[in-house]
Formats: sequence, C-alpha cells, structure tokens
Amino acid sequence: MRNSNELLTEAYRILETARMLNDDANRNGVNFVHTELDLSMTLAKRAFASISMGHPDNAKESALSAKAAYRAARRFLPRLEVEGHDRELIAVKLGKLTPLIEKLSEIR
Repeated sequence: MRNSNELLTEAYRILETARMLNDDANRNGVNFVHTELDLSMTLAKRAFASISMGHPDNAKESALSAKAAYRAARRFLPRLEVEGHDRELIAVKLGKLTPLIEKLSEIR
C-alpha cells in the first residue's frame, strides 16, 4: 500500500499535467480563432471582389463562408483565456471584420 506522501506526490503530478493540457487547449483555441478570423477576412474580400467582377453566385458563396468562419470564431472566443498581444490582435481583427460581415448581409 502506498503511503500518503506518495499519493500526494502523484496527485501533484496529475494536477500539473492537467494544467499543461489546459494551457495547450487554450493556446490551440486562440490559434483557431486567429485562423477563422483570417479566413473570414479573406473570404469577405473575395466576396466583394466577385461582386465587382460581376460574379454574384461566387460572391454569395464566399459571403456565406466568410460569415460562417466569423460566427465560429465569435462562438469559440468566450471559452478562451485570451491575454496580451493575442487579445489586442483579435480585437483589431474583429474591429476590421465586423463591418465587412455586416455589409456581406446585403449580398443575396
């Protein structure tokens, strides 16, 4: 049978592993949000370019995809602990992207 010191040491080891996994999951989530926002921006620009080139079907498809990526990022964001530079960068991306997404709603 294990003594209390061994059990306590094992508990601390497990707790540290859980903290590391949580940190990794959060970092992956922040990376996901960055990727979705970047994708949404690219697709929004593509939608506007398609409109200006007279391709409404392509514009609609790109607009729908841009809005889906934007919604995915917005849904996931509240679950994360975003700090420092990442917080600022995401805020800037959202500041630029939100008006574009609103304009995309006009594409039918």
